[in-house]
Amino acid sequence: MAIKAVFFDWVNTLVHMEPDRHVLSAQVCREFGIEVSERDMLRGIYAAEEEMSHGRPLRWSPDEDPEMYIRYNNRVLAEAGVAPPDRRTSLRLLQRFAERFKDFKFAAFEDAAPALRELRGRGIITGLLSNMPYQMQPMLERLGLAGLLDHAVTPLDVNGVGKPEAPIFLEALRRADVRPAEAVHAGDEHFVDGAGARNVGITPVIVDRHNLFSALTEYHRIASLTELPALIDSLGHDSGASEPLAH
Repeated sequence: MAIKAVFFDWVNTLVHMEPDRHVLSAQVCREFGIEVSERDMLRGIYAAEEEMSHGRPLRWSPDEDPEMYIRYNNRVLAEAGVAPPDRRTSLRLLQRFAERFKDFKFAAFEDAAPALRELRGRGIITGLLSNMPYQMQPMLERLGLAGLLDHAVTPLDVNGVGKPEAPIFLEALRRADVRPAEAVHAGDEHFVDGAGARNVGITPVIVDRHNLFSALTEYHRIASLTELPALIDSLGHDSGASEPLAH
């Protein structure tokens, strides 16, 4: 069946943080004598996000209970192969993370706009599905992506419910006026984006920019959005999962 709509995740799919979250996090850890590679930090972040699928604020503030953040950071570090620090150090880490994340910005990946233009040139509807609880239009305009997306859906549009739950995907289908089998969702998290899309009948594509998910064979997997148009072409002929990427 021909693909009529392609939906995109936001962070680590269309845009990235400046500085990248895993890079900054590894730098902060090193300030406290915790040696961890940026790649392992990213792997830990993905593991923790899977357990907290609706996301969390990027930085802790002193008026919040720190326990959730400490658990989150401990999960990140454990998955990265690092023993979590004592509670006093954990609190100091939270404070430092908050300071360093205060001025982060988003930047579009170089492959985002070209991929969106090519899809739209084929008459394919493009949409954004983000768990960020914000109005996305100002950011889309600042990054030059506003004219390349037909709609943006966030938890604000579906009673606060984000991915991987069904309502946000169903709202995207409604706005695009397509059936699930006619849509693809591209995102970087295999539980939030992959399972969430598949559960409503949308074909998921995992954007694996760092080749972390080579063992993940149940979903189509691409290394960059440059590969997406060709994959869309193939989906009309083969509904199975893609072969693992060769790197």
